[in-house]
Amino acid sequence: MLRPQPPRKTSGIGIAAALLLLSLLALPTLALRAPTANQEVAILFAPGTEHEEAFRAVIGAGGLSTREGGWPNVIVARFPEPLGWSGLWKMGALVALDPLAFGACFVSEGD
Repeated sequence: MLRPQPPRKTSGIGIAAALLLLSLLALPTLALRAPTANQEVAILFAPGTEHEEAFRAVIGAGGLSTREGGWPNVIVARFPEPLGWSGLWKMGALVALDPLAFGACFVSEGD
């Protein structure tokens, strides 16, 4: 005959860790945004992308580079018309974020 097992005590540490992980994943998601008309957006290209490549891609998509990012594969730009996610992917960008969301990560020195 099987004995009923007493209820397990759950640790608050596990729950706190899960909530922390969830919030860390949620923050970048909240900063995601497709480029809208005349608003700055930080555009992230694949790691290893040189600044010149990123600059050419932005210009080719009709955008204006406003400044370099903190890494060569990041560029902050404006677009005269909404670009949308498909336009970003066509120019080779991985994602677009609010440039102020992560502060120093997307701003190069001297800006």
